[in-house]
Amino acid sequence: MNDMIIFSLVVGIGSTIVLDLWALLLFKFKGVSPTDWGQVGRWLLGLRSGEWVARQDSRAPISTIELFSGWMFHYLVGIAYAVIIVLIWGQGFIEAPTLMPIVSVGLILSTIAGLTLFMPAMGAGFCGRKLPHPGNTFGMMVLAHGVFTLGQYLFALLYASVGIA
Repeated sequence: MNDMIIFSLVVGIGSTIVLDLWALLLFKFKGVSPTDWGQVGRWLLGLRSGEWVARQDSRAPISTIELFSGWMFHYLVGIAYAVIIVLIWGQGFIEAPTLMPIVSVGLILSTIAGLTLFMPAMGAGFCGRKLPHPGNTFGMMVLAHGVFTLGQYLFALLYASVGIA
């Protein structure tokens, strides 16, 4: 059990860091704005009062607790995807990771969840249809989640090669 927890933390946090580095590079070299985790935190905290969809009209500055909540959510979701892999494929996967489980969860499931749950919750509509260029948004989402998937796979291989399993 401890092995599964440690694996999930290493793979989840590691792959989320890879995703964040990718977003930083995109911003630095292409000017692509990264996800505003403060807005995500605002949405999360709004759930307590029944606000299921983020309001995009708020001009109030992002608070520290909103920013912290958004970033924590981001990393907890990364860990949750690693947990899903372990729950479905088990200890054998931890000892000898293969690509298909990671693609299934890290790319397919996470992209579908982002497009059909996260985007609507953030006010962008189903699959980002309310955004100015939904096709570009879809492509960037798939690309980002591909980078996340690569991070999951590399950290799973690293974990297995260290012999912790």
